[in-house]
Amino acid sequence: MFKYDKILAKSNPEITLEQHIKDCLSVFPRVLQWKGNLIDLMAKEYGIDKGLLICRLFLTVAFHDIAKATNAFQTKVRTRKINEQESHALSSIAFLYSVIKDYPLTVFKDIPYYPELMSIATHHSKLHKESFDEIRLNNEYTDDNYFVRYYSMVNEQAQCYNIPQWENIEFKNEALSEDPRTILRSIIIKRFDKNAYVNDKSNKARDIFLLFKSVLHYCDWIASSGNFDYKYGNGLDNNAITHKMLSAGKGFKVWNDFQLKSAAASTQNIFVQISTGQGKTEAATLWATNNNHYQKIIFLLPTMVTTNKMWKRMLQFFDSHDIVGLSHSAAQYYLKDDDEIAADDIRNHTLYNRTFFKPVTVATVDQLIYSFFNWGHWVMTGAASYNAKIIVDEIHIYDAYTFGLLLQTIECIRPFNTQFAIMSASLPNVLKNELEKVLPDYILIQEPAHDEKQRHKIEIRDSLIEDNLENIKEHFYNGRKVLVVCNTIAKAREVFSGLNAIPCESKMLYHSQFILLDKKKKEKLLESIGEIDGGYIAVCTQIVEVSLDIDFDVLFTENAPIDAIIQRLGRVNRKGKIEERISEWQFAPVIITKESEKSRKYVYKDLKSILSETYNQISEKVNQNNGNLKEKDFRELVNSIYTDEALGEKYFEEIERAKGFVKEVWKKVLKNVFTLNIEDAKLNEISSRKSDYVSVEAVTLKHFQDKNFDEVAANKQFDVLREYTLKVPIHLAKRNTFRTVKDTNIYIIDLGYDEIVGLHLLPDDSNMI
Repeated sequence: MFKYDKILAKSNPEITLEQHIKDCLSVFPRVLQWKGNLIDLMAKEYGIDKGLLICRLFLTVAFHDIAKATNAFQTKVRTRKINEQESHALSSIAFLYSVIKDYPLTVFKDIPYYPELMSIATHHSKLHKESFDEIRLNNEYTDDNYFVRYYSMVNEQAQCYNIPQWENIEFKNEALSEDPRTILRSIIIKRFDKNAYVNDKSNKARDIFLLFKSVLHYCDWIASSGNFDYKYGNGLDNNAITHKMLSAGKGFKVWNDFQLKSAAASTQNIFVQISTGQGKTEAATLWATNNNHYQKIIFLLPTMVTTNKMWKRMLQFFDSHDIVGLSHSAAQYYLKDDDEIAADDIRNHTLYNRTFFKPVTVATVDQLIYSFFNWGHWVMTGAASYNAKIIVDEIHIYDAYTFGLLLQTIECIRPFNTQFAIMSASLPNVLKNELEKVLPDYILIQEPAHDEKQRHKIEIRDSLIEDNLENIKEHFYNGRKVLVVCNTIAKAREVFSGLNAIPCESKMLYHSQFILLDKKKKEKLLESIGEIDGGYIAVCTQIVEVSLDIDFDVLFTENAPIDAIIQRLGRVNRKGKIEERISEWQFAPVIITKESEKSRKYVYKDLKSILSETYNQISEKVNQNNGNLKEKDFRELVNSIYTDEALGEKYFEEIERAKGFVKEVWKKVLKNVFTLNIEDAKLNEISSRKSDYVSVEAVTLKHFQDKNFDEVAANKQFDVLREYTLKVPIHLAKRNTFRTVKDTNIYIIDLGYDEIVGLHLLPDDSNMI
């Protein structure tokens, strides 16, 4: 016997099921507006009638929670106790199946395809081959009269919103006798296993599922949260950006020509080739906000540090955390550290950030690439990237494998009205040619006036960087801020140890092997370097190349590939105004030394030819111009050093291998729509940073003992745990592991650590970056 006279969708506060569905359907017309361009394109691309597509999307939203009308769910929602024999998401598909089973949205070789059912079944989970294998349903439904009224309500709502091709539906008792597990497994999943949908040459099955499930999530999430004022992407205004710049008090008066050109090209793809620190970010923001008609803005950057800094800049432009999201593996930790976000709101912000739900999202490039391996919240991130404005910054930084993955991602997104702004000061023509294969129609944005600018005086030395310690200290004693960049942690530590005479408060070592808590302290100090009285020395690895908005007076650097050298130059005399703080200087001194043998062997082993050519060709330019190299000289060096011959056939084969790998995984492993399991063997190959070692998260044994991380993890205080986490090669973790933190994949490693030098490495690991 059914126990309840009121059918609830939620408790505290109580919301009836019918009211929740009405709330969801009230959002539906707005979601259609936001997704209208995408719906038009998908209907055209895949030969589906647009009216039918909208009708089925409406039905998906209308029926997604109908099976909450069971004793099991009503008990669960009132007591908030988990019931393993209850799945309203799975059970709901039987109701809609009885309505549409004879009229599938589309077919693949006479096999019907039901993205509506897949979306409903998994709107609280992810679709796997084994989905719902363990559950044993025990449904006791409310009386039939309730469902008759429910169907009548759906008909009324459809007529109210003028849903195209609508025909009134009637409740049939047979829906209660259908086994939803049989529907899911036999009608859907088994046919994926038999490749019925997968053999189609297009991405049709995946794209349609992505559309249906994302529309359902937008309607459900907005209605459930009560955030009916949510803006998808409209209302972002570049006039407001201009006002922000004028009121920032940093001397801004007017936009540069290249920034205005970027804004004018807002409906097209652009490639912004401008020197570091000259306003590329502002140009991209103007481009993204101009003529923005319900398009999300997505900034993609190479590292967590660059992502965090860009997030803060976007918050300055757009004011609100409700507008700007942050997405990377440690984002939740940074949200906790933000005073403007209430502790109770962090969970929702974290979900919205991971799913690119907010109008503007700043993310590491991995977050988008992984969505194309059906990883994590791939449906929402993938859907957000369609019909969007995507800015890819520092595109030159990626290795061949990651570059190939990114190119394939662009190729998949581009047909659905997504525009791209690609930004780099040093992408060589040989790689620009690869980009043009997937993005042929872009406008090149340059600033001729920048070509003649000079910010540095270059000196090439036939010595190793540790041989220049006295010169480094001389600059320090003269009150200069000195940046030293080494290619390995071992070399950085060696140089730092040679600075024993320098007071601790006047020097820093910064590399990848510090815990997050110490990294943040060091980054904050580096960014405020100009406020420090007297001299200062920062010894860093290439972690500093694309990480921080810093401005030193002098640079000592080991030789590296030319694009890396250009990035390091961008951390010294960044704005080209060094004479304002050192009147006797017009340019910043830059000393480039020979690279160590270890960096040739381990760090740049696949780029040895590029290394040699960089050193030789810069030396030649320096000799010809007495060290006075202008911006155009560096661009010429990039193109003359990076050639097909210098990169070699293996480099381009790696790009092609990565591009092909995405579709291979879709077809063979994921059947286009399954979510990737972490246990899947293919996961080891799906890394957006292909390298000789896989990195894992770890904490030191001392920190584990001091902080009792087992208890911290048990209490789900992962933000505390995150502060003491660092990433290490998996071989190092396994060789020095104590065990893992309870209920996590975080290794406990028995190695020393201190905040001055970081993790205490063993001799065999001293070549790590």
